[in-house]
Amino acid sequence: MESDVHSVLIIGAGANDIQHGDEVDAATFQVATEFKKLGIHTIFVDDNPFSVSLESHDVIDHLCVEALTVDNLMALINRYKPHAILPTLGNRRAFELTQKLMEKGVLREKNIQLLGIPEATIHQINNPVLLSRTLHAMDAPMKSIATVDNYQDALQEANQLGYPVIIRSVLPKSSSTRRIVHDRRELATAVQNCLKQSRADQVLVQQSLAGYKEIEVMVQRDRSGTMMMLSMVEDMDPIGIHAGDSIAFNPPQTLLDRQIQDMRDTAFAITRKLRIVGINHVQFALNPANDRFYVIKNSPYFDRMTSFVAQSTGYPIAQVCAQLYAGRLLREIDLGDDYIHHAALVEPTMDHIAARVPLWGFHELPEADRQLATEKKSVGTAFGVGRSPIEAVFKAIEATHSKSTDARLHEQEKLSDDELVVKLVHPEAGRLFTLIEAMRRGYSVEELTEMTKIDPFYFDQINRMRLLIEDVIEHRQKEPMLAEAKYYGLSNQLIAHLWETTPEQVYQMAEDHQLMAKYKEIEPSGGEFTQHTHSFYAAFEDENEVRKTAQPSALVVGTGGLRLGLSNAGDYFVAMLMRHLHADGFHTIVVNSNPSSVNLSYSLADKRYLEPATAENILQIVRIEQPRFLFVPASYTELLNALAKNEISGRVVVIPDTSRSQLINPDQRLLAVNFLYDGKYAYPLGSTSNTHTAHPELASTVIQYPAEVNGSLNQQLTEQGLADVLKENRPGLYQVLFEQEPGDSYVKRGIQEMPLPELAFLSKALQLDLTGIFTRIMTGQVSDEQINTFLKREATMGTVLYQPSFPFKALHVADGVPAANKIIGAQIHFLK
Repeated sequence: MESDVHSVLIIGAGANDIQHGDEVDAATFQVATEFKKLGIHTIFVDDNPFSVSLESHDVIDHLCVEALTVDNLMALINRYKPHAILPTLGNRRAFELTQKLMEKGVLREKNIQLLGIPEATIHQINNPVLLSRTLHAMDAPMKSIATVDNYQDALQEANQLGYPVIIRSVLPKSSSTRRIVHDRRELATAVQNCLKQSRADQVLVQQSLAGYKEIEVMVQRDRSGTMMMLSMVEDMDPIGIHAGDSIAFNPPQTLLDRQIQDMRDTAFAITRKLRIVGINHVQFALNPANDRFYVIKNSPYFDRMTSFVAQSTGYPIAQVCAQLYAGRLLREIDLGDDYIHHAALVEPTMDHIAARVPLWGFHELPEADRQLATEKKSVGTAFGVGRSPIEAVFKAIEATHSKSTDARLHEQEKLSDDELVVKLVHPEAGRLFTLIEAMRRGYSVEELTEMTKIDPFYFDQINRMRLLIEDVIEHRQKEPMLAEAKYYGLSNQLIAHLWETTPEQVYQMAEDHQLMAKYKEIEPSGGEFTQHTHSFYAAFEDENEVRKTAQPSALVVGTGGLRLGLSNAGDYFVAMLMRHLHADGFHTIVVNSNPSSVNLSYSLADKRYLEPATAENILQIVRIEQPRFLFVPASYTELLNALAKNEISGRVVVIPDTSRSQLINPDQRLLAVNFLYDGKYAYPLGSTSNTHTAHPELASTVIQYPAEVNGSLNQQLTEQGLADVLKENRPGLYQVLFEQEPGDSYVKRGIQEMPLPELAFLSKALQLDLTGIFTRIMTGQVSDEQINTFLKREATMGTVLYQPSFPFKALHVADGVPAANKIIGAQIHFLK
């Protein structure tokens, strides 16, 4: 079928924040890639400097770096005259902007259709009161809810419902407006704060379902009404802890078939009622005592759950949704030779288990409150895949790249009994290790279930994790114990800590006893049909399903989940690097355990290993793949050290993900002269600074390009920097830093590799593909003449600003001090 949609305006999500990260950009890139194949013209607007989609000229026809405002959207509509608008790739913000366009009459006046969602549903998603009325009218199970505009009415409703209750803003100005309150004192504060955050001057008083199980259902519908359930995910933590801060399992581990079917039917009914085309994420609260469940949230847009489901099942959600948006039916979609006929219509089945764990930012913000509640506090996510919940969790924990598991267990051992009880009743980030310690001290499953409301099944699994660790300690250097530990997902690093030896010795022992990982393919039929997603996970079993990739190949280790400081600039860099490797004829292989990553997209990676980037995994994968190049983040020091000690095929190239911007410094006036160095010549890329006297209204952490410095002085600083860069012993992108002193003089402070966030910013400011140049220099695919040709494209539209954002408000950090290692996202502004 040929689509009647010829051009689409895609609204982006803006700067990364606590609520969204890489997953939105990943979905945009994949949907736009599919639109391109369908011949649909695309216009994409966003102001996120770390967006891969915003530099994908070969995928998206018009890339618009603009602030996400109604006025800018109207200007783009007048300029490009799109046939349709797609809001489902821009999170809640895109829905709110779309509603404002509707209220101005723009869509009707210009005869623009909405893809994926009707106008009436946009209103309901933006206003929980309207959505609640609709769901009540269709007899969907809903918790009690009331709308009030003052404290006295809120108090009356709370007394009727009984504490605890949840207070939320109606039409909130920000995402952090949900409070759970336990008494009148907390109620007064919550109502006051939420009223301030409400654009409607109203708050919702809701029945609390704290302690119930939280179940997340992902369904999909086409325009004819055909529906399918893509996945059902169970959060280990109960309602009362934000789903993004909980360990989550796909498929669910404790549900009965009748519970699954009832929630599935309800999710279908809601999706049908709201006339959604594409994906719909429905969240439920399930009372395990009586099987009664309630609908608590409906999100008909791409989010972190969509990406987790796609990677853990192997079902290509974004590619299928793009075709649904274009008007195709599920039965008409052909997914190509790697899938069976009508694969898009077959509900995914899994023969493995995936566990998703949160990543925290408390190392950078130690003053932030670690207590878990209804507001999200994690900044990123990682996941593990295995044959058992234990294996999946051990892998996911390893993928967080934080303290070792045994170190975190030792921290819990230092807690007094009273401190432990407080942490059990008032859970904090990283609570899994607290639960392990509680079981070590003899708490029964019944006691812990009562205190935490976590299903007893998970305490059985947690206890098995505890016993396994104790067995490993007790049976040091024993081959049967090593075999069992590897089967359940323990890394060589953890085993080495427990045995008080080195990971290299554990690796050698595993090799001597032929205890090496095999790889299983993740595909959406659970092995029922012959299908190939080229996504693999490690398993200590007999059969190996992976084959060596065709040569020449390049293996790229992803930078992992979104973290403060780097944001998803690392993911941006790796994705752009892989695009250029592809363009230069390399077959790309990626190792990544961030389900939201752009670089897991099918058009970027020929093969995906969904595993933690440990030395043992990378050495095994290198042994299989024998790549010509191996790209590794600089922050993976243990991996780089292990690679240096082993003879491997291919050349190791370090991804510079450890540099921090020194321009994000409110106390110093700094200037950076930027260079591209190919090992022989250094090419100036202009200067950036945190000095912008012409724009005093902006925060002092804003970076400006070009720096406000007169021509002769700029030339002088460039010449000084050039001499330093030429002394470097390896090619790359560099900054020479200068500090301004009184009298407009500058003193050189040193040289560093260009931080990836600034690299992403400069690429867009200069309209120059710096990652592409870097990649081709490192792989020897570029000549001096080609570099000069690249650099001649340099062009700017006046002054360009990079404005970082910080999670202080979301994490309730009072008087937070901006710093480079605390950045969660950023915006880019072209001043005209």
